Amino acid sequence: MRVQLEDDTVRVRIDEDELGELLDDIALLGSTAFGKAFTMRYSIDATDGPACTLSGNAHEWRMGVPRTALRDLQSRLPSKDGLVFDIPGHDTVATTVRFDVDVKDSLRRRKG
Repeated sequence: MRVQLEDDTVRVRIDEDELGELLDDIALLGSTAFGKAFTMRYSIDATDGPACTLSGNAHEWRMGVPRTALRDLQSRLPSKDGLVFDIPGHDTVATTVRFDVDVKDSLRRRKG
């Protein structure tokens, strides 16, 4: 899993195995160390809710991605078109979540 942060956008890119884990109710866990200053920990889960959610704080956050959207994405693989969600902020602009499955990984699997 790769997580990229830029401005008001969070981009998550996973491979097909990780998508399978999410759909099997296994959370994806990751962390990023910022030198000696702090470590950011994050988890991504498939949820039964209708919308993508973010919870937690800057040091430890959780993203919930609707299971129905993940299944739809899985049915379209390989695809460059991932999932896009806008999560309203507190008196700020919305946070955009871009959720993709690595196209190169998908194509390699299909070539066998």
